[in-house]
Amino acid sequence: MNRRISVLAMALLLVAVIPFIGAEPIHLASILSPGSISHRIFFELRLPRLLLTLIAGGALAMLGGTYQILFNNSLAEPYVLGVSSAVTLGIVLAEVVFKVPAYSYWGTGAGFAAALVVTIFLLIIGSSRLGESMDRIVLFGMGLNFVLSSILFLVLSYYYQHMGGGSIRWLFGQIPWLSLKEASLIGLFSLPFVAGLFILSRHLDALSLGDSVARTLGFHPTTSRVWLMAVTSLFVSLIVSFTGGIGFVGLVVPHAVRLLIRPANTRVLFIFSFLAGALFLALSDVISRALLPPFEFPIGVITTIVGGPAFLFLLWRR
Repeated sequence: MNRRISVLAMALLLVAVIPFIGAEPIHLASILSPGSISHRIFFELRLPRLLLTLIAGGALAMLGGTYQILFNNSLAEPYVLGVSSAVTLGIVLAEVVFKVPAYSYWGTGAGFAAALVVTIFLLIIGSSRLGESMDRIVLFGMGLNFVLSSILFLVLSYYYQHMGGGSIRWLFGQIPWLSLKEASLIGLFSLPFVAGLFILSRHLDALSLGDSVARTLGFHPTTSRVWLMAVTSLFVSLIVSFTGGIGFVGLVVPHAVRLLIRPANTRVLFIFSFLAGALFLALSDVISRALLPPFEFPIGVITTIVGGPAFLFLLWRR
């Protein structure tokens, strides 16, 4: 318990410091002055971006932990079912065919609509006889991912000379500059999904013991999996529609939490995975912006380069 409290206190301290880090220094005394440059940088740029990274990082870590339990596969991640590829394909098609900017409400809506179609398709599969085997669902999702990725790269290769670089950055993950209102709305839309995962955490605890044990505890495995797939797929769609496919966070953060915290149940795993994922992505975002200003590296590249060696060291120590 003391270790958990220490981790939480350190996370809160780092989150409080992050908005002050960047290429342009800001002065603490000037933040509360509405007309100052420091006030505009803090409230119009860095605070909304920090809020979005905290939401996205925490969500991806929670989703990764959910899929690893749901599919009983330590290599499962939020993008295993192909939903993220559907989002990216929808955004690319909207930019190429309808000349819609990738970073716009119409572009985001196109990505979410494509993911919604794939989600409905996955739910139909999950509730059918094919859904009785989780290995089949994972293989189906991976196959769908390959098909959608192939179509995506085909479109990119053909229309590359006619399109901008906005949608291409979705392939590597990118944190957009949003207003505080927009970032807050994303957080508001995320709350029902976070609450849904906490409500369904008891189902995950039961499923982790095996289908037969889950039935004796009063849970229907197929129904539980369909609900979990619905919530997680829509949550992934929401996050990827704004940030693109940010790798590594959902795959590795839940493993690191298990190694360091040793959570007793899924809810504890969710809490510390959300905190760790949020903090990790926020720090990665600072590095992507401050490493070689004004150039901004794709955040998915930073998460892998920074987090990969740290996780390998953690596994080696254990």
